[in-house]
Amino acid sequence: MQTGESVSCVLWLSQLSPACDLGVVKQIWQSSRRTNSELGLTGAMVFDGERFCELLEGDAHAILAACQGIETDPRHVGPQRLHVSPSPAPRRLNNWRSGYCDSTELDVFSGDGALEGEAALTAFLALLSRCELLA
Repeated sequence: MQTGESVSCVLWLSQLSPACDLGVVKQIWQSSRRTNSELGLTGAMVFDGERFCELLEGDAHAILAACQGIETDPRHVGPQRLHVSPSPAPRRLNNWRSGYCDSTELDVFSGDGALEGEAALTAFLALLSRCELLA
């Protein structure tokens, strides 16, 4: 997997289920790291203590499989796709990372006036430089 390779991408947002405690976040990151590696997906997931926002890049079928897993995972509430690439584009990230962001950083992706499409993707990529990310 190399930066610049043409791939599909999706950016999604969800909320941690109220039935879960913060201890499951580590489990979510571990399973995401494993699954994304198996599927050849790269990207980044950030968590603000309440919400997850993740960019996935790779084969369209692999992304669909990952999204279906997220949408049926009881640890996530209200998953929504903020951006789905209309056609393959250069890969932006050459691995998958996860980490934390400030509790207000994901506000631009929810509620009235929420960013979607290319604007959401651009905002997410800019956000990554302000996050505490781990490989």
